[in-house]
Parts: sequence; structure tokens; C-alpha cells
Amino acid sequence: MKYVETETVELKRLYNDSIEKEVVAFLNTNGGTIYLGVDDDGSVVGVTNLDSVLRNVSDLITDKILPDPRELVTFSTFFENNKAIVEIEVKKGEALYYIKKYGRSSSGCFVRIGTTSKALKEDEIERRFVSTYYKVPQMVDIESNQRDFSFEQLKIYYSSMGLHLKDETFEENLHLKTKDGKYNYLAELLSDKNRVSIKIARFQGNDKSVLLEKKEYGYQCLITAMERVINRFEGENFAYSQIIGAKRFDKYLVNMKALREVFVNAIAHNDYSIVEPAIYIFSDRIEIISYGGLVKGETKEMFFQGISNPRNKELMRILSDLEYVEQTGHGIPDVISAYNRDIFKIEENYINAIIPFDKEVLASRNGAVNSELTYCNENNSSSSEVREKKNFGAVNGAVNSEDLAILEKLKKQIKINPGLSLSAYAMKLKTTRRVLQRIIKKSNAIIHVGPDKNGSWIVVEE
Repeated sequence: MKYVETETVELKRLYNDSIEKEVVAFLNTNGGTIYLGVDDDGSVVGVTNLDSVLRNVSDLITDKILPDPRELVTFSTFFENNKAIVEIEVKKGEALYYIKKYGRSSSGCFVRIGTTSKALKEDEIERRFVSTYYKVPQMVDIESNQRDFSFEQLKIYYSSMGLHLKDETFEENLHLKTKDGKYNYLAELLSDKNRVSIKIARFQGNDKSVLLEKKEYGYQCLITAMERVINRFEGENFAYSQIIGAKRFDKYLVNMKALREVFVNAIAHNDYSIVEPAIYIFSDRIEIISYGGLVKGETKEMFFQGISNPRNKELMRILSDLEYVEQTGHGIPDVISAYNRDIFKIEENYINAIIPFDKEVLASRNGAVNSELTYCNENNSSSSEVREKKNFGAVNGAVNSEDLAILEKLKKQIKINPGLSLSAYAMKLKTTRRVLQRIIKKSNAIIHVGPDKNGSWIVVEE
């Protein structure tokens, strides 16, 4: 037999402490075989003190590596040219393995790269530990108590993205059933009718002493409920506007991109076995609470860096298909860039994202700035500002450059894809139905013809 070192073959002349490293590396990579009694050049030198070497190998497998690798590592002896060779067979493991005396550190964790074993860096160990050692229970494995399911709303969302799944394979492709063929909890969340609701509570002042409003968005497909909440966010995010010269500058109550990211993140990572996410609106801030805390094995630093092990992987995949999430790891870092880390309160059983309202916009709402709108030019260096409405929930009524850009894109979509619903156009433009309704209302360029349900949108302005 010819012996050559490869990614899955290691040759050792003698038994020594480096064998521990090689076994761990094979366990953490793709498995492999170690031959004791064979030199690096492939020549057979044989093992002396065979009984002692076999005891050492046995001790290695039973006492020196964690987690217990005994089901994955076997060894045997054979002879070649009357020289003993010990063969150690190592299978790939599903956990993160390490040398016991060094612990889960760079000195104890190795992987196989080419013909060498390489120590893992601390951040690599952390990522592997999260993704392999801890297996997060998935909602796809939990049988639903609900029995009446339909997914017409979800199919519309997929269709609006140009993703057409066959009816006969729709449930299988989206993992809506358990291995036993019964509907799971993911199916319940996405069904046209369910018992799931996202609650929004509004309070007077900055504490919970006086409840002004309690609204529930749900009992329908989670995506639809989520879209309704986002629409409400859009509607309540009014602007404090300033016109200087011929340009208009809008400053909004909250950074909508960050708010949307926080909310969708809460939907994606919430532990629904506890309760659905909750939203609290105060006079100076909005709080979005998701339950379950960090996924086991995830640290706060990993959370802030956008390194996560999704609690609900299949739900995350669906949100990615519908382009609500990008799974690039930029979401939370972008939120921190817009605000800071302090907006996240991370506890054992929940994460509370506290997004403050812009103080200047709040002042405009409360009447602390001039409500008259004037223009500034080269002969007038002073600026003036406008307050549209006092009530939180108002929508800025002026057409700004961003609205005009969306309007042009909408007109183009209507011409390219006639006959779609407003929700479908919103999905294609990566905005919300509420935003399009607002823009259309302020424009004479687009009208709806025919019945409400089966009519269509047409462009009347060229």
C-alpha cells in the first residue's frame, strides 16, 4: 500500500501529543485517517511498544477530547512487511470538538486545511460553537393545534415577487409540515386565519400609567399583519420640513429604515412559544419587544456585529424570499449607526429596542416652531420651518423629491406589469401600500378604474 498525506490522511512515525490535535481537526472538518508507524515520506517504519501505543490511543478517545468522540473514532492494527501499523479512523462530528486540557480555545480547537491542522481563532470558535454545538429548536418541528389552513395571502406575496410556487409543492417547499406530515407552527403563523396577533399599545406621557389606545394586528397571515404594522409606522412618521432656496429638507420623527429593521428583526427572531412581539408607543419613544432573548450561544457582541444564529430559520428564509430581510448581517449594525447600542436592552428572556423620537420634530409637533412656511433665497439667509399637524400619526402632505422618485417608478411598473394590486406594486418597489396610497392621492398621474377588487391602475399623465 502506498501512503501519501492528503486532506483526509495523516502519517505519523511515532505516537506523540500531536495526535490529539490531528483527531480534533478531523472531527471538526471532514473526517480522515491517521496511520501510526508510517513516516512522512510514506515509508513504513512500524510501531514499537504496540501495547503502550494502543493504550494511549484508547485513553485519547475516552478521556482527552470533548465532547465525547467515541462513536466517531475507531482504531485497529494491521501488519505490513511484518511491521505493525495502527490505523485511527475519524468521522466528521456535528459538534465543536476540542482538546480537554486546553478547553474551547485556540490551543484546543483545530480544523484540517490541506495536509496540516490549523488552530481556530477565537471569533471562529465562537461562530462554530453557535452554529454546531447548540441546535436551536425550530417551529417547523412543532405540530400546530390549529387544523383549518389556507395560504392564499402568502401565495400572493410570493407571486408579487415573481416567485411562482406550484400548489402541489407549495407547503413542502416552505416547510409548512412536520416530518409526520402534519401542519407545524410555521404554517399556523402564515395561514390566512390564525390566533396570532401583534399588539400596539399607546400611552400618554413617557410611562405606562395612562393607556390611550390598544390595537391588534393579526389573526391573519403574519406577513400581512407585519405589513399593516409597517404601514402604520410609515403613517405616523411625520416630518419637520425646512425649505432653503429651492430645496426642501425633511427631518423625520424616527429613522424609518432603522425602525423597520428593528421590527422585522423582532418578527424573525421572536420565540413564538412565549408570546408574539409587542410594540409600545410613548410620547418620546417607541419600544419594540421580542421574546426569547439571544439564541443560546449568541453573545451581545455577536448581536451587535450582526452575527446571529436565527431562532426561526425557515421563517427567516421566507422573509428573505420576500425581501424583508437580506441576511447580510448589516441590519443591526446599520441601526446602531443611525442611533447607538444603547437603544437595545438585552435581557435573558427578551430584547427591547427603544427608538427615541427626534426632539426637533417633537418640538414642531408640539407647536414650538413657527407654523408659517416661507422660502429662503440669497437675499434672505434666515430659514423657516413648517409644522404639518400636531397629532402623532399625521402624514406629511407635501410631495417631496423622494415621493416623486417613487411615483415615477410606480408609473413605470404599471406600464410594465399592468393589472397588479397596489400591494403587489409596493412589494416590487420595496415600499408599502400605505406610502403608494399617499403618493397617488397627491398626484393626478395615476387612477384606479373598474371595481375595487378586480379593477386596475392606469397612468393618465404622460
